[in-house]
Amino acid sequence: MIFGRVFCSQIKVMEWRKECDFELQNYLDVWRICVSDFVPKIKENMYLLSDVEVVRSESYIQEADRNRYLIGRIYLRKLIASYLKVDPKEISFGFLEFNKPVLTTYSNFKFNISHSGDYLIIGLANRWSVGVDIELMNSKVDLYNLIYNTMSSVEVRSILNSGLPREIFYKHWTRKEALLKGVGVGLTDRLKDINCCDGLNLVPSDLSSFATSWKIRNFVMDDSYAVSIAHDAAIRVLRFYELSNNQPALSNHVEGSRKHN
Repeated sequence: MIFGRVFCSQIKVMEWRKECDFELQNYLDVWRICVSDFVPKIKENMYLLSDVEVVRSESYIQEADRNRYLIGRIYLRKLIASYLKVDPKEISFGFLEFNKPVLTTYSNFKFNISHSGDYLIIGLANRWSVGVDIELMNSKVDLYNLIYNTMSSVEVRSILNSGLPREIFYKHWTRKEALLKGVGVGLTDRLKDINCCDGLNLVPSDLSSFATSWKIRNFVMDDSYAVSIAHDAAIRVLRFYELSNNQPALSNHVEGSRKHN
């Protein structure tokens, strides 16, 4: 059997920078967006969305879910447009099998997005696939059944023997989700067969659809969120950014194009 090689490690993000050169080269850029900061911006940016996206947004019953969806679509477009140096209206999305989102044009540009609580996480890369996952570590969720239904025996021991079992569970959970989103196979009922412990892990190719090396970096954000970033091992450098309302570089790239329409 062919196995995919996955190396997992935990990192500490020291700084979320606010100024970006929007030149990816061989980097993987990770952006975080605080949803509540951008809710007032939704109405003025609805023109960027497709008719399908507008209809989908109206299907959300909870306003918080609708806002996360809308802000994700709007600012994913704006960020991608900043890197590609194009009008954000030129950015359109499609889906591969298992609903992996892709650009219908600029196919070499890769991205992935995840949201939970008050945050969005977006991963952007040139050529190399990426998967991201963020989860609010909810203290009200009963983890017992989840642990035994989704974790390998090694992971179960790691979680139960830890002084922080909830945090360790979410570390493994987000690693699995980020990996599956990155390789584009979606969630599977065989999560127990995917080991994402610290160090080197071998993943059966029938679950992962890859026979190359991947890396997964995870970290805890604001003491409340578990975040994992999965990417092809060819990517060497990760850069971390935070989108703010007064972001000068983003404004120069995408707001200027709006004025010329």
